Amino acid sequence: MIAAIGFIWCIHLLKPPSEDFCTGEGYLPSNSPLETIHAIKVVIEPWLGEHQVYGIFQIDSHKSPPGHPVILTVVGAGKYCETTNPIGQHFQGIDAAPGYYLTKHYVRTRSVLWSAIHGLLNKLQQPQNWTLTYAK
Repeated sequence: MIAAIGFIWCIHLLKPPSEDFCTGEGYLPSNSPLETIHAIKVVIEPWLGEHQVYGIFQIDSHKSPPGHPVILTVVGAGKYCETTNPIGQHFQGIDAAPGYYLTKHYVRTRSVLWSAIHGLLNKLQQPQNWTLTYAK
């Protein structure tokens, strides 16, 4: 019985997460130029539970005020349609430059586990593989 449950769980992990990733199409205003920035820090600690996989970004508050739509793209984990949610000027030893704020964006733990099983964990750990795109 335990072996059967373990087998079913392994099959479940081998399938890509059935999430509704955003395509980005129509999410950002089409009449504004887009800007893409990279994460300045990535935290990947899914073994600590929920909300332990995220990227921290520094955003110019004049170009993208808090609450505006952004598209998070993570190589190996998909795209997520979100809004900016400021976490302040200082977070985990990171200081935002004047006129900027820090924002944290999460990736689902199951997506990271699936990526790890498929050998993509190294890509997820690299900040250059995490981007936020927003309309200026």
